[in-house]
Amino acid sequence: IALDLFIVREFAPYYQKLTGSATNLQGLANEWGRGFIAELTYIGEAASTKKFNEQMKKKGLNAVTAPTVVDALSTNRILTTEWVRGNRLDRSEEDDVARLCGVALNAYLVMLLETGTLHCDPHPGNLLRTEDGKLCILDFGMTLDTPSSLQFSLLEFIAHLTAENFEDVPYDLVNLGFLKEDKVDLMVKTGSLEPLYYFLRQANQGGGGTKVRERIFEEYREKYPGADDEELQNYMRVEIKEQGEKMAEKASAVTGITMKVEDLQKTNSDAFTIPEWFLYTSRAFLTLEGISLQADSDFSIVRSCFPYVAKRLVGDDSPRAQKALRDLIYGKDDNLNAEKLSEIADGFTQYTTTTKVISSGGGTNDQSSRNNFGSEATLTLARDSADILLAPEGNLVQNLVVEESATAANANIKDTLREILIKNPERIRSSLPLGIGNFLPKGPVKEVERFLNKSEREVQVQTLLAKFTLPEAPSPAELGSMIRTMGGNSSTASTVEGMNAEEIAVLWKAVRENVPVYGPKVMNLGGKFASTVLSQVSNNIEHVIETSKNAESEAGLPEQLVRNSARGISAAARTGSEALKSNVVEQL
Repeated sequence: IALDLFIVREFAPYYQKLTGSATNLQGLANEWGRGFIAELTYIGEAASTKKFNEQMKKKGLNAVTAPTVVDALSTNRILTTEWVRGNRLDRSEEDDVARLCGVALNAYLVMLLETGTLHCDPHPGNLLRTEDGKLCILDFGMTLDTPSSLQFSLLEFIAHLTAENFEDVPYDLVNLGFLKEDKVDLMVKTGSLEPLYYFLRQANQGGGGTKVRERIFEEYREKYPGADDEELQNYMRVEIKEQGEKMAEKASAVTGITMKVEDLQKTNSDAFTIPEWFLYTSRAFLTLEGISLQADSDFSIVRSCFPYVAKRLVGDDSPRAQKALRDLIYGKDDNLNAEKLSEIADGFTQYTTTTKVISSGGGTNDQSSRNNFGSEATLTLARDSADILLAPEGNLVQNLVVEESATAANANIKDTLREILIKNPERIRSSLPLGIGNFLPKGPVKEVERFLNKSEREVQVQTLLAKFTLPEAPSPAELGSMIRTMGGNSSTASTVEGMNAEEIAVLWKAVRENVPVYGPKVMNLGGKFASTVLSQVSNNIEHVIETSKNAESEAGLPEQLVRNSARGISAAARTGSEALKSNVVEQL
């Protein structure tokens, strides 16, 4: 093996020069060699196997495991593990194979983006469905270490892909080592990356290469009715040529140099490279996609990554993760996106119930076991959600909930005061007989109204949060129907439908046991919310006073009284906000 690798490594630079490749082929050969040699060291494989089990246990990923290593019977030439009972995932006939494909993908994302050690050989023979419904990963001989900088770059890239935020994708490609930094501006300005965006959008819809091809042809059949496949391909070639000419025109405008299509292709020929880390990572995830497509022909690896991305962004307080989450929720225009917020919540729920909870499959199909699974899923999701939302040290999700809820509360307060101080008196005046109301003084309505006008942001958030009002608790049958309607797992829906009084009692017992833990945290969050509401009240009043200073000199006595009262309310609200904030800090 060493001699073969030496020959490949030494020949690589000459082949690279001969082909004009921008990729460091000798670096790829070195990475291949590292992986091959690592597979022959069984002590290293044993260490990687044990490390994986420890990391998954630490992360609370109960649905995935690896064989237990028997150290006393293992050497550098022999690796001995406990026997694993189960079937290959791609050959299993259980109804939870699709779920376990999701578990596999999430486990690999955790390895790649959190633990930093990726299993690089997930061929079908190395992925088993155990008899108790877990995913077991075999053969940790070939692994890849991923640095934190690469992890965050990948996380940002996946977040931008799932949000279809293609404006940031070129810079993600630079951070990942695919695109040269000195080429990115020209490629963006000339539109040279538009074909890439098109295929990324297609890939996002799932189905693998076959379904992508079908969708592209269907798109062209709509544009050119009656054309056969050969004619459609000719139309595609013509459009590609026209698009290339447009790119060349843009390049000429950007560079100031007249460029033809061939010139632009030559300029961009060395813009892309294949980074060394991609060698084994692509192999791992392409294998997972292939297995998943067998279980679900419409499987989308990009969409399937989103539950993990949602969980990671929601639970990670690092600046880069929080920026990616904020970009996802608010977008470029800094407006709260209700659809993305809902997708993140759904993704977080799906990740927790899919990956942290063991399936009620093979051999555990009795009603009692299925009910236990239902309560475990419910409690796990509730605890994970509470830990993030009620974290004493705070996080972006908690701040978002507090800030936006306070903004909506302020808008509701203004609506109530408008009803009491302006609309109700006007109704009374209008209801008096003989037009007597027209002779009654109106009071400083205009001055009061200044303080009750809602900002555009308040209207937006108030409207948005109105869509999230909590409904009455649905019955188990209604919950099961909802799960099926949203494409959820049929066995999970049946589990929910089968919840009985005993099951509900178990959940209620868990709630009572957790009250001492989460009760103070709820009070702490309530203090933050009240403090934020008071702070916004004070800020709103001060803003109105500051922006209407010119009118103050002409104001009469009633208007002056309104302003002075408003200043008093602002001062009291500010004092109350600071007192509550200090109390929250003391409790940390």
